[in-house]
Amino acid sequence: MNFDDVYDNIGHLGTYQQCVVTLIFVSTIFSVEAISMVFVGAEMAHWCRVPALANYSHELQRLVAVPWSNLDDPSTYHQCQMYGLMYERYSQEEILNWNRSKMILETTVTVSCTQWTYDQSVFVSTIVSRFNLVCGSEYLNQLISTIYMFGVLVGVTSSGAVSDKIGRRVALFVYMVVRLVGYAVAFPASHYAMLAVGRFVIGTGTAGVFLTTYVLAAELVGPRVRTAVGVSLQIAFSIGFSLTALLSYTVRDEIKYQMASMGGPAVLLLLLLVLLPESPRWLAVNGRKEEAIKILNDISTVNLTSLPENFTIDDLNEEGNGVQRKNFVDLFKSPKLRLRTLVIDFSWFTCSLVYYALSLNIGSLSGDVFINTTLSGLVEIPANIICIFLLDSPYLGRRLTLSGTFFIAGLSSFICVPLTIYNFGTASTVMAMVGKASVCMSFSVVYVYSAELFPTEVRHIGIGAASMFARIASMIAPYMGTPLNSVWAPCSSVVFGCFATLAGLLGLLLPETRGHPLLDTIDQAEQYQWRKPVLCKNKMAPVERRNADYNMNTVGTHKHSDGESKSPSNDENSNDANQCSRC
Repeated sequence: MNFDDVYDNIGHLGTYQQCVVTLIFVSTIFSVEAISMVFVGAEMAHWCRVPALANYSHELQRLVAVPWSNLDDPSTYHQCQMYGLMYERYSQEEILNWNRSKMILETTVTVSCTQWTYDQSVFVSTIVSRFNLVCGSEYLNQLISTIYMFGVLVGVTSSGAVSDKIGRRVALFVYMVVRLVGYAVAFPASHYAMLAVGRFVIGTGTAGVFLTTYVLAAELVGPRVRTAVGVSLQIAFSIGFSLTALLSYTVRDEIKYQMASMGGPAVLLLLLLVLLPESPRWLAVNGRKEEAIKILNDISTVNLTSLPENFTIDDLNEEGNGVQRKNFVDLFKSPKLRLRTLVIDFSWFTCSLVYYALSLNIGSLSGDVFINTTLSGLVEIPANIICIFLLDSPYLGRRLTLSGTFFIAGLSSFICVPLTIYNFGTASTVMAMVGKASVCMSFSVVYVYSAELFPTEVRHIGIGAASMFARIASMIAPYMGTPLNSVWAPCSSVVFGCFATLAGLLGLLLPETRGHPLLDTIDQAEQYQWRKPVLCKNKMAPVERRNADYNMNTVGTHKHSDGESKSPSNDENSNDANQCSRC
């Protein structure tokens, strides 16, 4: 009997787990801090500020002091240059009746701005206006997102070790406090460096909170609903994505927006998360048996179920018994595992690059930024739901779903190229949304697929390495919009199309894992015969047949540390898609 078998008695998703998952669902809605940069770092139209003209309308200021950026279009003004005139010498009447053709001569020099006036028709303020990230300093705006993503990388890589060491619940509070400290530094920042440090700390805390709650939810529910709960948390993220646009539409000041959307809820959630229990699985593994039994009893009481009579933690088999843990280098020692590692790493990199590039550069799309952001989040919800059915489809499964969604993302990106060149703005935005939904599905698939492809010996290392590549891509993503498109308008679409198409082709090299047992050792992964599931009326037959084939192979047994020959363990079946009831 392993730990997952306990949920057959106490309930896989009873009232107790529903309450916990709901609380985690709400906390996940407020984990979309990265997307807030769409509004916090939004570009604002600007022009040189002339103190002598401060009391005049913005239109008159531009007419008097700012040269045209395009001589063929008098409505376009230069954002970084002004005429080098002494406007204090002109009377109010001369300013009000300014004749540009007479007052501005061919010999009139232009000078660079030292101060700027910002158009507040869309946003009252952003970090662009707070720190004057314009006219040669634009890269500092994208750098803030990169620094935040570096913080996410630190949070992702540290949260596993921290939560394994001190427990899920304590780690959750630690990262929540880290996140609040980041807000306290970033909100009142008077210097760019202070803002950068704050955003880094926020990224670390936000990633730590998200991943810890994700693991806690997975360990508190039974295996039959684990995939559905995991996808539901992805849907919560998508809801939060859309809500950021609604809140930003109401609160146009970036400091007030951050306080309302992230700071306030974070304080509230810190209080609410007191209600979360510790993971009974973690307690059992770390020898705190009485506490684990107490939580299991609490779950069964609320769920109106019961544990087996005279049940003790000692009745459970130790998970992963006899499996030797490997290191990163072992991922590349055997040919098949090396190929799968490279393909999965590239898939994660592509998913993260395209997803965050499209998300963080929504402001560069045609149309209203608030509507585009709302739609960008909403398209993820049906995409994630559809993904659940495609993953378990006997006709598609993991392999074809991953490649197919990549191909759709690549095709939509390539279609955007001529649409951008010929200024079909609305159509280009629609195709960008199609690409966003497709790559969102790819992201959901690759999470499940990775856990099933890597054997137990290197599963944690393999997924950790893939996640690291994804974080690196997310650090590059902020530069894939406006900065890249300044070279050539559809440049980013070409890059996205190439990466997505290549990822789709490489995905076809992977074996289908649907309905197959999880493997424990690298030797098993090298020798196991991956076969396509057989369609039949009896749902149990295909899985039983594949397991029989598996046991007849030379990899059917492996030596444990005690020298006894045992069948490979499937106790790490963290996805309900791997259960026999899922054909």
